[in-house]
Amino acid sequence: MSKLRVGLALGMALAFSLSLGAANGLAQDAQPAAKKPNPPKKMLINGVSSGVLRLPEVTLWDCAGGQMGGCNPIGAVKHGTSVLRHEKEKSRGMNWYRVTGEGIDGWVLGDMLQKPAVPAKKK
Repeated sequence: MSKLRVGLALGMALAFSLSLGAANGLAQDAQPAAKKPNPPKKMLINGVSSGVLRLPEVTLWDCAGGQMGGCNPIGAVKHGTSVLRHEKEKSRGMNWYRVTGEGIDGWVLGDMLQKPAVPAKKK
């Protein structure tokens, strides 16, 4: 009788481990394919708030998060400077973007970027 119990216990353990392995395999298959990085986008540094120029210069940081994220300032760029926007990271609930331009490569708060104005078409 004890051999039967041992056999049942081993059978149940084997069935359980096989079901876990199958579940792990399915979970791995269900993961989305890796995304291709987006190409850089042209953007402008924006120091305007509510229609008023508040920041003539915007600080760039060595990591996403700024001063509150424990990052160090690496420089500043003037309002209206054209930059290329690269990858995005979320830090402290805000979007941060790595930008390059004017010889600087750093992170800036997403609210400090704007798309360049599209010139009006001639009639």
